Amino acid sequence: MIESRRIDTAIIGAGPAGMAAGVCLADAGHRPVVFDTAASPGGQIYRQLSEPQVGREIMGDDYSRGRHLLDAFARADIDYRPSSRVWWASREDSGFSLGVLKDGQTQRWIADRLILASGAMERGWPFPGWQLPGVMNAGAAQILLKQGALLPSSAPVLAGSGPLLYLLAWQYLRAGQPPQLILDISPAKRYASVLSKPAQAWHARHYLAKGIRMVAALRRAGVPIRQGVDALQAGGDGGLERVKFRWRGEWHTQPAELLLTHFGVVPEPQLARSLGLDHRWHDGQQCFLPQRATTLAVETNLWIAGDGGGIGGALNAEREGHLAALALIERSIGDGGADKRALLQARRRDLAARPLLEQLFQLPADWLVRQPGDTLVCRCESITRAALDRAVEQGGAGPNQLKAFTRCGMGPCQGRQCGESVTRLLAARLNETCDAIGYYHVRPPVHAVTLGELAGPKGPHALQDAVSDDITTHEATYQQ
Repeated sequence: MIESRRIDTAIIGAGPAGMAAGVCLADAGHRPVVFDTAASPGGQIYRQLSEPQVGREIMGDDYSRGRHLLDAFARADIDYRPSSRVWWASREDSGFSLGVLKDGQTQRWIADRLILASGAMERGWPFPGWQLPGVMNAGAAQILLKQGALLPSSAPVLAGSGPLLYLLAWQYLRAGQPPQLILDISPAKRYASVLSKPAQAWHARHYLAKGIRMVAALRRAGVPIRQGVDALQAGGDGGLERVKFRWRGEWHTQPAELLLTHFGVVPEPQLARSLGLDHRWHDGQQCFLPQRATTLAVETNLWIAGDGGGIGGALNAEREGHLAALALIERSIGDGGADKRALLQARRRDLAARPLLEQLFQLPADWLVRQPGDTLVCRCESITRAALDRAVEQGGAGPNQLKAFTRCGMGPCQGRQCGESVTRLLAARLNETCDAIGYYHVRPPVHAVTLGELAGPKGPHALQDAVSDDITTHEATYQQ
């Protein structure tokens, strides 16, 4: 049987929210355990900042801004556990049971209190050819830049929508390898919303000014930007050779060896879903969000902080980590130890800009239904949109039925890339809301792990002892 270790507080994730929560708790005399998939703290936004591979002149001031938080995290009395994957989470009568994979072995931890700070992931957004070698997420390309100072060998095409699209293009420009073309699928007329919402524009002025400066720099460098692209395709024989796009009613073809795509970010869903937490569709962010109280609590002794609870950016994530820690302290000793008013006011002020930013980067709601039938929706299992349509015609009325009919969502990504696409497609085909359709039932493991890793040194019975109750609970939920 896998030995269980009991702790007072666990934090999952060491991005801005997880680090801030850990520092705040340590300052109050607690010693939280922080589990982090990465080898060093920082999350995606501050990845490799402890030993930066590229300078501020390329990455920009926002990247360097996390230095103070990293330093505070390093000084604090925190049990930091890097390279630790939390592959399952379930409720216990007196806390939360966590399955953690570390150094090829499974550990079981039971925490009285839990802060989820697992962050965000890039949204899966199908188009013809998105499975080809040579097509990858812009976020993955930025990781290569941050972690290894790696640049593309040839000028890439960038396509999609969202601030990261222009940020990466600007960083490549500063590094001497500008993109050959930027394809923005958001309509150009969206900028009229800035003038029609002056109050939100004022709150978003720093974001808007930064974006304007980046776009201006790219245009001065001669990088063509096509806004209002309404169709995108990647083509090639065994790998990317060309990018086709429809702009102003006409199709164009651009030779390319690398296409970097970005269609916004969404909360990483798996752990929150595996705990059975209530999620609701958010029209502005175009995704499901876990439901949180103003204290960021989702239930007794469980908080979600940062982009895992709703996209708000690095500064908001840091504030939410601090606020979640203060709420935990208040619950445990009856005194938060600090005045939260300034934090709450700054958070409200910053989040007041989000509706305008969401409107600026709104994705076409009918994108998926407009794609050709042979477009892959689930790349892991090679399931096309036409195959999903046939499953709907045969009576598939929910995401889990489509999973059973087609294997969509059963691959290595565990449905992360196709889950919301399936919800969108079903909502369109059945004329229902996304909330009515729902999402996959998520069951452990929420990360790909081997049977040997799960069994551990004490043999295969350890796996059964560790997760049998949890599997039974999820199976019952799945059959409902």
